[in-house]
Amino acid sequence: MIRQLADVHVLVADDQPDVARTLCRPVERAGARLHFVDNGTAALTAATGRPFDLIIVDLKMPPEDWGGLWLLERLQAEGLRTPALVLSGEGSKQQTVRAMRLGAADWVDKDDASTELLDRCAEVHVKWQAQALEEAIGGFPAPLAAHFARYWRATDVDRQVNAGLAALEAVLRFAAMVGLATTPPAPLAGVTAAQLARPSMGTWLTVCTRLLTLASPGSEFTRLLACLIPSGGAQRVQDLVNLRNGIAHGRTTSTAAHADHLDGLLRRFAARTAAFWRADIGVATTMTYDGMLFHAEFDRLRGTSGPFAHTVATTDPTITGQVFLLPHAGAPVTLSPWLVAERAPSSGAYHCFQFDGSDTRPNTKSPLRYANAGDPSDPPPPPSTATWRAAEPWVQ
Repeated sequence: MIRQLADVHVLVADDQPDVARTLCRPVERAGARLHFVDNGTAALTAATGRPFDLIIVDLKMPPEDWGGLWLLERLQAEGLRTPALVLSGEGSKQQTVRAMRLGAADWVDKDDASTELLDRCAEVHVKWQAQALEEAIGGFPAPLAAHFARYWRATDVDRQVNAGLAALEAVLRFAAMVGLATTPPAPLAGVTAAQLARPSMGTWLTVCTRLLTLASPGSEFTRLLACLIPSGGAQRVQDLVNLRNGIAHGRTTSTAAHADHLDGLLRRFAARTAAFWRADIGVATTMTYDGMLFHAEFDRLRGTSGPFAHTVATTDPTITGQVFLLPHAGAPVTLSPWLVAERAPSSGAYHCFQFDGSDTRPNTKSPLRYANAGDPSDPPPPPSTATWRAAEPWVQ
């Protein structure tokens, strides 16, 4: 079980840094990457800034006397679900009980941490990873949830690898859509019109990594991509893109090692996203204005069921029928023309379609092409009213 901590990102919040480093040394030796802070305020800043797989929280630290409880309360209020393990000292039984009620996954008596912390960290992490795919199927935006559901159902190695690679490509494509919708347009180095007109899995990885190099990449995009690709960690995903190409061209055969590697990556992405990324997508349905704010109604597209009704108060009007990104905090952002949706009149279910290049050699007036974002058995995409003009600012 301890090997499961390899490359696990752990935030450690303790106002006695030397003691914390000593107690956490076995966790670090097991392969975890540790980030230390010495108070709850700094821990909150770190936890809201990038995804962690686990947080170790000392209950008795600043701010005030029980900064660990303050931190857990703030994490809960922010909607962050990163599993937390609390360090409990003498005389803090009441606070430990409260910490568990605030969502802490487990606790360790600080006097016993030198011998117990490693095993407890591994147990908490493995449990969260084990339920990650179910979290994805129920809580991801619909275009991703459908792919993770198919991956969940895959049985033999070939199907697991193929479904896993398809799920990974869906993640890259969806992240790129969010990035293109939320980042001020600018040419992406190394992305040509020909590539974007016939995008591959590698194209979507390139778009994502190049978006990160721009001056102001969208915050929800950077948060989502960080769940898949930590800073400087794109090579692992590139290796899987190469695997996809090798299988497609008959140069490579799926193996159990490939399946295990993919499973680890997808579960970690699913766990981090469920804990850290708090946005939804939804289709705008109706809107009213009270003289100060617009009250927009959305059909939220989450998981493999739904839709779910959702209301947002915003200073800007929304366009009925368009798909929007719905951040945890902040105004809705249209994902058009990168992601579109149609509602089936008979069932009321939505079918999502993602930008997939152009049917003709791209020029300003070329219509955009779309592909099913979820189930391949969905109906064909509707005729496009969007043109290549939307993609031109992004290509060199």
